[in-house]
Amino acid sequence: MSVGKLVSFDGSRGFGFIRPDDGGPDVFVHVNDIGLGEDELRQGRLFEFEVTEGDRGPKAINLTALGQAAPAPRTRRDHGTGDRLDPEDMRRQITELLLEASPALTAAEIITIRDRFTTFADEHGWLDS
Repeated sequence: MSVGKLVSFDGSRGFGFIRPDDGGPDVFVHVNDIGLGEDELRQGRLFEFEVTEGDRGPKAINLTALGQAAPAPRTRRDHGTGDRLDPEDMRRQITELLLEASPALTAAEIITIRDRFTTFADEHGWLDS
């Protein structure tokens, strides 16, 4: 069993991603494979889950909620340079944009693109560290 935080979930499409606490890659989660009601899938909530290999990469199944949802990600005003994002919020927003722009992307492709954008933003000082 693994433990991780739900970092994104699109209720209209019925899927999202869990970030494992062990630091591994994000795991795809679909509402049909989890054994929970969609109302229990709140961003930031911790889950215990099993990982299986899906058609497009690792997939979470048999979720059990471990706690309440975490507070909403924060942003901070940096004088003179605009809003700076928390790295977790940056990853979440990129994931949502990619899912909306191209639903056919695989989980591995989304993770690779998202990580490249996050590294780029961090190298340019656009993220709160």
